[in-house]
Amino acid sequence: METYRRDFTIGERETQRFYRMLTLRKWSRGILGFGAAGALAVWMYLSRVSLSAGMQAAAVLGGFLAGAALSTACVLTAAWFQVHGQLRRSGRTSYVQETEISGLGIRVTVGQDRAKLDFDRLQEVRETRGAFYLFLAPGQAWILPKAQMTDVSGECAALREIFRTVVPSRRLKLR
Repeated sequence: METYRRDFTIGERETQRFYRMLTLRKWSRGILGFGAAGALAVWMYLSRVSLSAGMQAAAVLGGFLAGAALSTACVLTAAWFQVHGQLRRSGRTSYVQETEISGLGIRVTVGQDRAKLDFDRLQEVRETRGAFYLFLAPGQAWILPKAQMTDVSGECAALREIFRTVVPSRRLKLR
């Protein structure tokens, strides 16, 4: 099995993307609920006015989209402020994450802190358009940003191959 080594600089941008993904995952049903509430409010209001069936359907859909969009904007804005505040209070804007992935597991070094994790203890590997997230716990992951990879398609293919070989498929969410 091939060994993958790379140093990644994890800053506010990478942290914001991670928390945005976590927030949307956590709030997806709530966002749909707020959309349904918006659709219901419009539908109830429509009983007082006479519109064609097509216009009523468009108005209800618009209410759903408005409710979902507003709730999404609220939770993402709150998450942005939370991450920004945490980074500002920590006084550290970025850190270098030295990453090595091989058949023996994952080794990550950040400053003086070193961690080794066997693949069977990895909760989930999730790939998004911008990064790979190696989840240690539901809200904690090592971030492998694709924007910092030299050969994005080659490195992504190598990482997918490693993960498909050693991580059970039920814990993989690859593109």
